[in-house]
Amino acid sequence: MLQANSFEIASDLEAEMEGLPATAAATLNRSVPDRIGAPGMTLSKTAIIGNFPPRQCGLATFTRDMYACLSRALPHASWSVIAMNDPGAAYDYPSEVTHQVPQNDIAAYRALADELNDNGTQVLFVQHEFGIYGGPSGAYLIECLERLNMPIVTTLHTVLENPNDEQRHVMKALIRLSSTLVTMAQKGRDILKRVYGVKDEQIQVVLHGAPSRPLRATSEFKPMLHLTGKKTLMTFGLLSPNKGIETVIKALPEIRKTCPEVVYLIIGATHPHLVRNEGEKYRESLIAMAAELGVEENVRFINRFMNDNDLIDVLQATDVYVTPYLTETQITSGTLSYALALGRPTVSTPYWHATEALADGVGIICPFSDVAAFAKAISSLLDNDHLRTEMSMRAYQAAQPSRWSEVARAYVTQAESDVANYDVPPEKLIVSLPEAPSWNAIARMTDDCGIFQHGKYSLPDRQHGYCADDNARALSLVARQSNLGPLTPEQMKLGYIYASFMNHAWNNDSRFRNFMSYNREWLDDGGSDDCCARSYECLIDVARSNLPADLRQWASDLAAQILPKTPTWNSLRSRAVMIKNLVRTFGVFGDGQEIQVMVRYLTRDLHDRLRTQVRAGHNWFEPSLSYDNARVCEGLIVGGAFLGEAEMVKDGLASLTWLMKKQTRNSVFAPIPNSKFSDDGPDHPLYDQQPLEVLATIDACLTALRISGDTKWRDEAMRAFAWFHGENTSGLSLLDGNGGCYDGLNPNGVNLNQGAESILSYPMSWAALKADL
Repeated sequence: MLQANSFEIASDLEAEMEGLPATAAATLNRSVPDRIGAPGMTLSKTAIIGNFPPRQCGLATFTRDMYACLSRALPHASWSVIAMNDPGAAYDYPSEVTHQVPQNDIAAYRALADELNDNGTQVLFVQHEFGIYGGPSGAYLIECLERLNMPIVTTLHTVLENPNDEQRHVMKALIRLSSTLVTMAQKGRDILKRVYGVKDEQIQVVLHGAPSRPLRATSEFKPMLHLTGKKTLMTFGLLSPNKGIETVIKALPEIRKTCPEVVYLIIGATHPHLVRNEGEKYRESLIAMAAELGVEENVRFINRFMNDNDLIDVLQATDVYVTPYLTETQITSGTLSYALALGRPTVSTPYWHATEALADGVGIICPFSDVAAFAKAISSLLDNDHLRTEMSMRAYQAAQPSRWSEVARAYVTQAESDVANYDVPPEKLIVSLPEAPSWNAIARMTDDCGIFQHGKYSLPDRQHGYCADDNARALSLVARQSNLGPLTPEQMKLGYIYASFMNHAWNNDSRFRNFMSYNREWLDDGGSDDCCARSYECLIDVARSNLPADLRQWASDLAAQILPKTPTWNSLRSRAVMIKNLVRTFGVFGDGQEIQVMVRYLTRDLHDRLRTQVRAGHNWFEPSLSYDNARVCEGLIVGGAFLGEAEMVKDGLASLTWLMKKQTRNSVFAPIPNSKFSDDGPDHPLYDQQPLEVLATIDACLTALRISGDTKWRDEAMRAFAWFHGENTSGLSLLDGNGGCYDGLNPNGVNLNQGAESILSYPMSWAALKADL
C-alpha cells in the first residue's frame, strides 16, 4: 500500500513539476539567483572548481548557483568552470563548464594549474568537500593549488573538529595555500581557529546561498502538487541512515492523533554509495517501519534527485520542514538554508548549522533521536496556524543575508581584496608537508630497554626482541627532532632509553652488537657493517643536536672512541653512510686531516665501483639493486662535494637520477622492494615496498638539492614522501591515523604489521623535509 502511494504521489508531483516552469516561471519568480549590480569590475578572468550538474549532489548544485550569482556580479569577467568527474562517470555538462578533471588523474590536476596560470586567471574559487577530489582525503587538489600563481578563495563545506592524519594534512595545506577560507557558520570559524590555528583575518563567514522569492501561503502551492487539504512535513536530501528519518516516522502516530491529515514527504534518491553497497535496503526498512506503525498512508517517498525549481515548489507547499539528523557535525545544510529563505517553520536536531540558524525562535530544536520531542514540536506547529505563521515570518527575515545577491557581494568584495594584496611567492612546494607526526606508535613499541624490532599488527612482537639498528634510528629521530624545536618530556625520556641501549650495544672492541632477546641477552658478538655505520650515525646526530649537554658529550666521546675502528667496516652501504657522517664529524671532534683522508679513500672506492659497473641502461654501483639504495648515491655526492671533486658529484647525481627512474611507476614513487632483482629482467618487481627505502630516498634527494641547487630534487623528495599518504602503486595510505606506519605494500595491499623500521621511517622522513624545506 505504501509503495503504491509513494509511486502515485511521486508520479503526480513529477508530472505537475515538468509542466510548471513553462506556465508559472514569470509569475512565481523561479529560483534563478538574483541579478545584482557589479560591485567589482577589476576581476576580468576568474575560475571556479567543484562538482557541477547534471552530477547529482548538493555540492554540484551549490557550485552551479555560486557560479551563476558570481557571473552576474561580474558581468564582464570570463570564467573557467571546472567540474570534477567521479571515477567511471561521464556527464553531459552545460556549455558553461569549460574543464573536466577526472578525480583520480593526478596529472590532470597539474595540467589544470598550468593552464590557469597561463591564461591569466586572477582568482580561483574552490568548493571543498572531502571525497570529491582524488588522492588520500583529496590530496590531489593540493597538487593543483601548490602550482597556482593567484589567490585562492576556498569555501569549506565541511570543517572537521577531529580529522584523521590525512584529513588534517589536506586541511593544513588548504589553510596555507588559500588567501581566504569561507565557512558558512560561526562554528566553522571557531573550529578553524581552535583546531587548526587559523588567524581570524583569514576567515570569512558567508551563509549558504538561497533563492529570493516572496513569502507566500502554502495553500497556493498545494493544489498543483495534489496536496490540497493536507498538512505537510518534508525532509529533503540523498537518503541515508544519518538523516534520522526514523525519528519522524516514529513520531507520526502521536502527531496523527491531533492532525490525521498529516503527510510526511521524504524527497530524494538513495545515496549512490548506499545503493552500490546494499541497494534499496535502507529505504525498504523505512517503508516497513511505517507499515508496522500503521502510518503508511501518511508517508510519501519521492525517490529521485529533485532540481532546485521543483524543490522550491515543494518547500512552498510545506507546512513544517524537518531535519532530524543524527549527529552534530554538520557545518552547513543547503536544504535548511532554502527552507528558511522560503519562510518554512522548521523543527531540527541540534547539528551545528541548525543550532545557529534556528536560534532566537527562528525554529525549534529537539534532542537527537527524541521521538516524543519531535512529536510535540511538530504537533504544536501543525495545530496552531498563528504560531506557524509567526515562525514563518521570523525564518524569512532571519534568512535575508543568505540571499544569493548578498552572498555574491561578500565573495566578490573579498576576492577583489585578495587579488589587490596578492604577492606571487618566489617558490612553492610541489606537495605540502603535514604537521609533526604523532609519536604514539613509537612510545607503544618502546619499553625501558629500547624499541622492539618487530610488530604483530600494532603490538610489539616480543619474540624477536630488540636490535641496535632500530634503536640507532630511534635515537637519530630524537636528535633530529630536537633541532626542530623543544622536545616533550616523553620524547626526552625516549631519547635516554635509546642512548642507553646504544651505549650497551658497543662491544668495546670494533663493533656494535645488533640483536638482543626479550630477556635482554645479546645474540651476537657484533652486528653487520651496515648496522655499525648506522650506529655511528646516531652518535653524530646526537653530538650535533640540541639534546641536553650530557647526552651530546656522551655521543661525542663514544664516537671519538669508535672512529679509529671504522675502516674495518667494508660493505658498500656502510661506506656510503660513513662518508656522510665523517663529513658531519669534521670540525666536531677528531683530527680534521685524518677525516679528510678517510673521506677521500671511501669516496674514491665508491666512485671506482660505480665506474666499474656502469654500462648502457645500468648506472649503478652493483650488478643489481637491493636495499637502502639511495644511501649509496648520497655517499658519493656528499664525498665528492666535500673533496671538491665535481666529477664525483656529477656521477652521483646521474646515478640517483637513474635510480629515481627505476623507482617510478605511472608517475608515482615505487621504491625498490627489499629483495634483489635481476638486471636481465625487464624491470624490478613491485613488491614488497618498504618505508625504509622511502626514507633513504628522501635523505638522498634532499642532499642532492642542497649540493646541486636543482629544485627537481625537492620535488622528487616530496614525491617520495607522498608514497606514505597513498600516492603509490596501490593507492593506499601507509599511515594508521595514530602515529603508526604499516610495514609496506605487498601484492595483496598493505602489510598491517608495524615494526620499528616502519614507524620510525615516517617521522624521520618528515623531520628531514622539515629541516631542509
